[in-house]
Amino acid sequence: MPDWKKNLYIIWIAQFVSSVGLSMVMPFLPFYIRELGVTGSDEVKVWSGIIFAAPLLVSSLMQPIWGVLGDRYGRKPMVVRAMLGLGLANALMSFSGNIYQLLVLRLFQGFLSGFFAPSMALVASGTPRENIGFALGTLQSAFISGMIVGPFIGGILAHFSGYRSNFLWTGICCFSGALIVVWFVRETFVPVENKNNYADLKKNIRSVFMSSDLRTLFLITLMVQLSIHFVAPFLSLYVEYLDFSNKYVDMMTGLVFGITGITCTITSPMWGKKGDEIGFSKVLRLSLTGIMIFMLPMAFVTSAYQLLFLRAGLGIFIAGAVPTINALVQRSTNEGHHGGIYGIFQSGFLFGNMAGPLLGGFLSAAFGLRAIFIITTAFLCVTMFLERRYTNRIAKHASQ
Repeated sequence: MPDWKKNLYIIWIAQFVSSVGLSMVMPFLPFYIRELGVTGSDEVKVWSGIIFAAPLLVSSLMQPIWGVLGDRYGRKPMVVRAMLGLGLANALMSFSGNIYQLLVLRLFQGFLSGFFAPSMALVASGTPRENIGFALGTLQSAFISGMIVGPFIGGILAHFSGYRSNFLWTGICCFSGALIVVWFVRETFVPVENKNNYADLKKNIRSVFMSSDLRTLFLITLMVQLSIHFVAPFLSLYVEYLDFSNKYVDMMTGLVFGITGITCTITSPMWGKKGDEIGFSKVLRLSLTGIMIFMLPMAFVTSAYQLLFLRAGLGIFIAGAVPTINALVQRSTNEGHHGGIYGIFQSGFLFGNMAGPLLGGFLSAAFGLRAIFIITTAFLCVTMFLERRYTNRIAKHASQ
């Protein structure tokens, strides 16, 4: 087996284990917030948005810096740093005494987290160009696979032993992922020549925002994540609203979160191969269209089972969006700068993840949970416009 495949599969396992841990707590944050003494439905919604968004804000600021350090000292140390940081922060969250302690620890998590960008850079830098779609699609399936298993396990743990235990298990999972990378991943690393990390950071930022292709891809990344994560922190409240009489609402919440991951994992490698065959721009357009088709009807469902069906369909097309963008970025990036460029894109990724829940918290308090799905669809329409501009520009360049 080629070395690039060995590393890909080992990193897949490490990301899967860490993602299982992270997804054991995310669906149940609103319930944990209530347990910490926040009362009133509107207050819970607002605090859910803040707690969900806090680490993403800090992490979005740190990712370009971690990316430069990865290009300087190696991507493997950056993956280990992120997994250890996530493990420590989440283990400490199990001992939170109030909402403010939880907020501080979430901010601390954001400072050290971010294993996906260095993992992508590590895989992309060693993968042959003709296999990049397959590799990045497979790598994303690790994250999504963890998102499948985690909510199921988290729902069972929360039902029988309370929400605090989930945070301890998250810490154990992330520590385990770090050890897998330390012991088994082999990185052949050649640092960039420039010794000035600040100059590298400025160069990477300039490369993204002075390139019309990378700039548009960055905006698409931001809008996709903003759209998807408008609803993420409140999905558990929506399930509770739709199925209030069900005493197993924790398990149903885990199922609604997890079903998206199941369909996403099954189809992620397929999207990667399809991008290698027919072109990533076509795959991106199809993916965005599918996300819109399954997102809008969620505003009108009358049961958790209808929501479950739509979430399953949504996962199929989410699977095609993110690895496709990453593959397009990889093909537009100079050798030796993958870590820094992916770090900047991860900032857009995380900023969208952060801003979506934060805006969604205030909008859901003002207009209700159902309105969020309609607003999300409007944002996806803007994303489709950006994608069309990007595709037309690529086609124009190809014809010249």
